[in-house]
Amino acid sequence: MEYTHKTQWLQDAQLEQLQVLMVRYALRAFPAICPKSGGRPFDEQFFLRNARSLIAACCFLADRSEETHAAAAFAAFAAGDFTRNKLQTAASIAAEAASKSLVLGDEGEARDTILNAIELLPLTDFFEQAKWDLEQLQRKPVRSPISPSPLWTVPLLHFSADQQIPLPNDLELKSRLSFWLEWYQGFLDGKLVDWELQRRVALIDDAIWDAGPEAVAAEIERIKAEMLSEKLPMAETIELNPETGKFRAVPIPVENAPYMSALLSQIEDALEDCLGGHNGLSERAGDVKKLNRVLTKYKDDPQNAELALTRVAGNLRRQLLETKELPPNEDNNGLLGAVEDAVRGIRANHTEVAANREQQAIQAFKNLAPEDRQLLEERLPVMPETSDPELAEDLDDAIPQLINDAILPLPDGAPPLPGADVATRIFSRASKMALACEKGASVFDSKEVKSARLAHLGLTLFEVLYSIVQVGLRLLGVL
Repeated sequence: MEYTHKTQWLQDAQLEQLQVLMVRYALRAFPAICPKSGGRPFDEQFFLRNARSLIAACCFLADRSEETHAAAAFAAFAAGDFTRNKLQTAASIAAEAASKSLVLGDEGEARDTILNAIELLPLTDFFEQAKWDLEQLQRKPVRSPISPSPLWTVPLLHFSADQQIPLPNDLELKSRLSFWLEWYQGFLDGKLVDWELQRRVALIDDAIWDAGPEAVAAEIERIKAEMLSEKLPMAETIELNPETGKFRAVPIPVENAPYMSALLSQIEDALEDCLGGHNGLSERAGDVKKLNRVLTKYKDDPQNAELALTRVAGNLRRQLLETKELPPNEDNNGLLGAVEDAVRGIRANHTEVAANREQQAIQAFKNLAPEDRQLLEERLPVMPETSDPELAEDLDDAIPQLINDAILPLPDGAPPLPGADVATRIFSRASKMALACEKGASVFDSKEVKSARLAHLGLTLFEVLYSIVQVGLRLLGVL
């Protein structure tokens, strides 16, 4: 093919620079991926084949590993095979070229694949933006991850810098493709979706891609729930109680039970000393209620005991050392010491609990957006409604704290960000419920788990749990 002024300026570019440019060309053309002529309906399979090719190319550029190379190769083949006898667009050819050019063994063939695809794309706007991209690439190592800059950074004549993927007015379709809308918006804004989430989507097995859009959408939701569970681990399992058809939390076994019992006895004695004098604490105090819950309900549940005790220790330190709400006398200091000893002892004897605390320490929770707060207010109550009494009681305690911590202003209200312990308890359990829900789909369609709130929302339990998982991922900056 004879190259025109669209591509002649790229003849001397390095292949790896061309590969990055090809991906960004394809991303800019992505909204026009599906043919629209002749009143054709939106072809979801066609869209997904090309979306897979493009996300696989992005992931390989970000992480040139054997598995992302294999994902790009499978995606390029699947896109080419599926679209062979179909009407293609310049955008779909670009999406296929993005991954194909990364896995071809012959450099000349790879260059031709890229340049041929670029020849089919518009010149205006695309040319000016590609020149800007190349200048950026020439300033950085070629093998650096794909640029996090917004897709469009130059003044545009014919294209819109915020052009999203146009979808028919079909709520079910938009729900199935919601990940792709968020993924693409990330590129438009230069605020990319978490690379690990992108990588896991790119690595979805061929059999699932071949099974159709519903299977792909369900697998992406499963991946999201799995990631949230990993980012907010709790040393417990969530399972379906076969007798009630509701969720229950099963704590990990207590290790070194005599030592655990001694730690709790020390707290019980110190608490009794504090409540017996003029020390500023009363039976009605929130921290006292938490300690009593640990001494009774959580005595055989090291994960929840550690979560509650850590929160109490923080509150006591603040009241003793900062606000001076409590007198720093022997009784109060003794209670704080007993609580801190218990926290250290639980972590030392339960590696899963220690790992949970370490993971929480590195997580940065973002502000809760108003629309997410409203969603949580509407849908979080479904979790206790579909749980056994013990788990429901714990969720009923945590949910108001999450909502309150996220919305009340300082100084009269609680901190503006959700507390890590409360957020962990809720979102970790939502993710595990979603995964358990997937395994027991037939049970969750039964009358036993149909609640009035679910009926009012007009949603399935799957949909409610996965929408809560979405909020959790946004709070963590994954989406």
